[in-house]
Amino acid sequence: MTGYATANNTPSATHSPDDLRVPLFAFALASALYMALDASAAHGNWMALLKIVPILILAWLANRHLGGTTRRLALVALALSATGDVLLAIPFPNHFVFGLGAFLLAQLTYTGNFLRAAHFPSRRFVLRAIAILLAALLLAQQVLPGAGELAVPVACYIVAIVAMALSAAAHRSGSSLLFAGAVTFMVSDALIAINRFVDPVPLAGTWIMLTYYAAQALLVVGLIRADLVSRGA
Repeated sequence: MTGYATANNTPSATHSPDDLRVPLFAFALASALYMALDASAAHGNWMALLKIVPILILAWLANRHLGGTTRRLALVALALSATGDVLLAIPFPNHFVFGLGAFLLAQLTYTGNFLRAAHFPSRRFVLRAIAILLAALLLAQQVLPGAGELAVPVACYIVAIVAMALSAAAHRSGSSLLFAGAVTFMVSDALIAINRFVDPVPLAGTWIMLTYYAAQALLVVGLIRADLVSRGA
C-alpha cells in the first residue's frame, strides 16, 4: 500500500488542515441556502444550479488538498454526483432513472478510490460490514416490492452503495469520517427510496439533502484526513 502514499505526495496536497475551515463554512452556508429555498417551494432551473454549489465547493477542496489518482477519482465522483443532482432536479421523461445512473457511477467511482487503500482482514471491518449488509437487506425488503419496473435499477444501485460503504469501512486509514460519510449516504438514499416507493416521509426534501450534503462533506474531508495520515502530516 506504500504506492498509495507516494501517488498522493504531490505539491497540491501540502496544505494545512486549517485551510478547510473557511471553505467548509461556505459549503455549510450554500447547503443551508439551497435547503431553505427548496423547503419554501422555490422552483426553476436556477435551483438545479444552486443545488450543486456545495458540491462544487467540495470539488475545489478535493482539487486543492488531494493529489494523484485519489484526487482524480474524487473529482470524477463529485462531478457525477453533481450531474445526478441536476438530472433529479429538472423534470423530464425518465429523469429519475438517469439521475440514479449518474449516482450509481459516482458510488462505483468512490468505491474504486477507497479500494486502493483497503485492508479487509480486521475485526473493525467485519463488524462494520455486518451492520452495512443487514441495513441494506432491510432497505431492499422495504423498497423493492413497491419499485415496480424500477426494481432492477434500484437493486443495482443498492448493490453499488453497499460496495461503496464496504470499501469505506475497509479503508486502511481507519478514518471514522469515511465510514460516517458512507453510512450517511446510505441514509440519504434510503430516505429517497422510502419516500418514493413506500410512504411519504415528513420533510423528505430537507432530510434527504441534509444527509446528502453531510455525506459528501464527510467523504471528501475523510479522504483529505486519510491522505494526511498516509504522508505522516
